[in-house]
Amino acid sequence: MKRLKIFTALMMILILISSCSTVLKSTKIDYLTNNYCQPTIQYDYSQLKNSEHKVPKQDSILETNLSKHDILVSKAIGLETYLAEYLQIKKDTLKRLVLKQKITDRLILTSIEINALASELDCNGERINKLADFIDNINNKKTKNLTVASVTLGALTTVATVLIKNNNASNIIGVSGGLLSAGLGALTISPKGKKIDLKLQRNLLGNIWYNDNSNQAYPNSIWTILNEKQFSNSGENDLQESIKNRWLQYNFDGKMDAETQKLFFDDGGIYTADDLHSRANMLNELQATVRSLEQDLKSLAVKLNSF
Repeated sequence: MKRLKIFTALMMILILISSCSTVLKSTKIDYLTNNYCQPTIQYDYSQLKNSEHKVPKQDSILETNLSKHDILVSKAIGLETYLAEYLQIKKDTLKRLVLKQKITDRLILTSIEINALASELDCNGERINKLADFIDNINNKKTKNLTVASVTLGALTTVATVLIKNNNASNIIGVSGGLLSAGLGALTISPKGKKIDLKLQRNLLGNIWYNDNSNQAYPNSIWTILNEKQFSNSGENDLQESIKNRWLQYNFDGKMDAETQKLFFDDGGIYTADDLHSRANMLNELQATVRSLEQDLKSLAVKLNSF
């Protein structure tokens, strides 16, 4: 019985050591946890000029020539006054050309803003996916090793019980080996896996979750469109709210606790591989929504080319 207790104690120690979920630290982890995707400079919009005064009958001019959707786009990107002037002037060719250039420049700038933000989201999605895959590979190797150890231990236990003639010793080895093998097998069914410490200084998901762009991570034009109900297919919720609701329902099963909220939408923390996969999926979903704003620009651009 004493030997059985010793074997059982060893089994428990082995299981506890094997099941410990450690936070990984390495140069590879450090490289991927460093956000190399964020802009290296602060964009200066202070010199970006918008027309300060409405032209006479501006609203009626826009409503006569543009759809409600295109008017909202023009307001979001700061074009409504230039557009009204352009549509009002018929004979002054030079002034029309100047206004057309201003309108075109602003459309190009907005398109660049959309693509720049989408590129940052895409880069972060790839970065987080690489982290998740790196941890998955380590966890898979661990599971494989546990499986091999369990099978090997089971085989050795069987051989030992056959070769040892002492019934008492044979029983001890058989029971202890069986328990150890079962413990290792259990670890392969539900491994805790490794984790990483991911700190977030610039969290683009957080702006959407809290509906707060006070840090100006999103250009004003994009943020305005994301918060306008007319740009969603349903017209009931704006894009920001729709994205948040999808995350809540499909990534968090309709529930959110303070710890998870901090992990995903504040300054980060300890992530499992599954957490990282979820974060990458959310970044990719947000990226797709941002890229879809090009469709709204296209609608306005097509209309402008008809005048």
